[in-house]
Amino acid sequence: MPRLRTLRLDVDERRGESLLAETRHVRHVVVDHAPALFVIGCGDADCRDGGHDLTDALVRRLREGTTSFELEDVCLGHLRGAPCGRLIRVQVTATYG
Repeated sequence: MPRLRTLRLDVDERRGESLLAETRHVRHVVVDHAPALFVIGCGDADCRDGGHDLTDALVRRLREGTTSFELEDVCLGHLRGAPCGRLIRVQVTATYG
């Protein structure tokens, strides 16, 4: 994606269908040095084999030149034998040159 100049990810993570985000943070991606791999670990320290791989959906939208979009993903890891199910919402903002 040679035209990509800036990339900002506003990340909210919550349990299931909770209306309130438990964690919220912003990631500014250094475009010149960033690998095209967008994996965010599960925010629950007890989760095993979980996380959020946003790579395919995010790269597809960036290749289309989309400047603002939201992605959502459910953690498929496990907590003490039960599904984790933490939900992550990422608001993506990109600029192109």
